[in-house]
Amino acid sequence: MLNVELMALSLCSSVMSFIVLTWWRKRSHRKEESASSEVNAKVPSTLAGWLKTLNLNLPVWSVVIGIALIATTIFMLLLEVFPGHLPVASIAAMAAIVFCFNSISDAAKRQIKKIEKDLAEALDMMKAALSSGQSQHQAILMAAQSSKGQVKLELTEMLDRLDMGCSPETAVVRLTTKYNCVATRLFAQVVIARYQSGSDLTFMLNSVNQIIRDRQRHQIQIDTHLSGTRYAAMLCGVLPYILIPILLWQQPGWFDALLQHPSGPTYLGGALFLQFSGYLWLRRIARIEQ
Repeated sequence: MLNVELMALSLCSSVMSFIVLTWWRKRSHRKEESASSEVNAKVPSTLAGWLKTLNLNLPVWSVVIGIALIATTIFMLLLEVFPGHLPVASIAAMAAIVFCFNSISDAAKRQIKKIEKDLAEALDMMKAALSSGQSQHQAILMAAQSSKGQVKLELTEMLDRLDMGCSPETAVVRLTTKYNCVATRLFAQVVIARYQSGSDLTFMLNSVNQIIRDRQRHQIQIDTHLSGTRYAAMLCGVLPYILIPILLWQQPGWFDALLQHPSGPTYLGGALFLQFSGYLWLRRIARIEQ
């Protein structure tokens, strides 16, 4: 039994090392992209950037401690249920940590997608205002006033900074760092080009809006093809935890055979590990972007 537990712990350590290595490579790649961008800004750490995108004014250390407390609670609870079986508790604790960080990441990405959609609508309003004879500054102001949510706040903040004499790069840095995506970066370059060289804003907005709309249309097609994978992952992940309480309610001793068997915790740990691995793999497939 000890050899099995050691093998399970070694396997868990290998998986966590692979996850950390993958995260580090993605983080380094994001830093290289940000460094090569014309809009220079201080790029926060990944978790700090997610919290900033979600408008959560929490220090990073408090979130890390909170997630660690959740994982520790799960670890101690499973050790209480299965005394001496470290693999089951370790797998569950690591799964809880990864799930918490992934949930924050996914929430931030959903917020960025919403910003992209709202920004495209704001660009349409700018084009309409320019067509009606409004000045370029007034067109941006009308788009800010007609927008809603975070786009309204960010456009208003950008205009306030410009009115106070800030440079275009400084005015757009909050938008591009808080919601770092193709749409915000392109819009930032349009604003910088307009205020530095006096370029035609109408022509640039048409080009940028066309690019954003095409990307959104392609992303919708990708999401449609992957919708079956998402629903299958959700069903496979949630269904066991729905069926177990129902079966225990109908037959209270149904789970005793597994819990009381000497190898029961090992089988349960293996099942948790396979489900956790499947969750990571399906999540990677479902998050395919352009």
